[in-house]
Amino acid sequence: GRGCGLMKLVLHMLGNLHTRLGSCVAAPGGNYCFQAEGKRKTDQFLRDAVETRLRMLIPYIEHWPRALSILLLPHNIPPSLSLLTSMVDDMWHYAGDQSTDFNWYTRRAVLVGIYNTTELVMMQDSSPDFEDTWRFLENRINDAMNMGHTAKQVIGD
Repeated sequence: GRGCGLMKLVLHMLGNLHTRLGSCVAAPGGNYCFQAEGKRKTDQFLRDAVETRLRMLIPYIEHWPRALSILLLPHNIPPSLSLLTSMVDDMWHYAGDQSTDFNWYTRRAVLVGIYNTTELVMMQDSSPDFEDTWRFLENRINDAMNMGHTAKQVIGD
């Protein structure tokens, strides 16, 4: 039916955005791409990668709530979750994450949460150039990094 066609369209678009993000990260400087300034810290890299990916939604922002509602239908969750986790895997890979322990899962779960909540903030944001969204993103990345540092201190690493 019509819903299946819409889902295919949304998944196709997300796949294209994922490919564009990969190109941006691998060869920065194109449209929507963040500039390479030498080796950047992991938190800055992830912030820039998430912002870059979310900026790709700006041309579709007025339709994005509808697209998300399609993605979140029960039968659409597996393919949409697969695209989301693939994007987050790539972000961590390009950020230089080599972990193979439980941290691998934790880092990805945290970044999925940051991405999803920032995306929801963006859909409600009426500030110029989505300034409130990018501030929210910066704060969530900082919170996550601080949590990681605190956990290391508690464990005694």
